Amino acid sequence: MVRLGQKTCQTPEQFKARSQNLGHEGVLTTFTSYGEVAARRQGEIIHSLGNCPVNSAGERTDEMAEALVRKMLALGLVKSGS
Repeated sequence: MVRLGQKTCQTPEQFKARSQNLGHEGVLTTFTSYGEVAARRQGEIIHSLGNCPVNSAGERTDEMAEALVRKMLALGLVKSGS
């Protein structure tokens, strides 16, 4: 279910909904428990990033990163300015 969500969710809100559907209180539980990417797949993903149009993939990535940082701040996992 998590791997399917990683492939199909295009916004932080969609991934959050998938996380909640799995019974996780926080999306970080989903990321930290199931977020590991096999080394081979990691290489494929990184290689393909060079082929992504900045406006489509980049904006979604920025949104996901910002949502993750906001959540980590809210949970006290990091401090502002760290």
